[in-house]
Amino acid sequence: MYFVEMVSQRILVKDKKRNLKIFLKVSIVLLVFVFLGLMIYYSYLGIFSSDSENTIVLENPLNKIVLRYASYDGGVIPITPEQQEEIILDGILEFNEDYINYILLALGVDKLHKSLSFENPRIKLDIGETWSSEIIRGVPNTYKRNIEEEDIKFIMTKEEGVRALLSNNLVDYMKESVITGRTQIEMVASKGELFSKGYLGLYEDLTGEEADI
Repeated sequence: MYFVEMVSQRILVKDKKRNLKIFLKVSIVLLVFVFLGLMIYYSYLGIFSSDSENTIVLENPLNKIVLRYASYDGGVIPITPEQQEEIILDGILEFNEDYINYILLALGVDKLHKSLSFENPRIKLDIGETWSSEIIRGVPNTYKRNIEEEDIKFIMTKEEGVRALLSNNLVDYMKESVITGRTQIEMVASKGELFSKGYLGLYEDLTGEEADI
């Protein structure tokens, strides 16, 4: 009887070890597949590509208006306060998707990417009228229309956007505009969705604070 019990215990121990080995093998295989999946996913997003491949160069759309009022003199374009106000008024009248794209790229939206569910980043802008931008492979595609289920929302005036474009440093100007409340940012999507698309870093860069979601 004692011998039978000992044999049963040995078999039980062997079964436990075999089950543990099977579990470890399955876990390793799953981890390998997850790792490969993430590698493919991030490669698809272009995160492993060089910066030169992802560089987007746009001309400040306000330049053509500035040239109407200022004369070129040895690389310097002097603008009087009166001319600046005229430029701002013209900029407000001519405000279009090029203005928005330039501002968004200056803020770093080219670093945003698809979520784990392969949805593109979507940004809504309330500038007295509704504009929306979908970021596709780092490039903003902006239209004068409303969208459903945006990730974040910028609220600002056209004048504030034009003044940002006319400033010496657009990024610093926008940071100050956000901090003082002239520009507002509403985080609409869930924190997980915002994190997966890269918004949290962008928000922290602009505000100097972590997103309170």
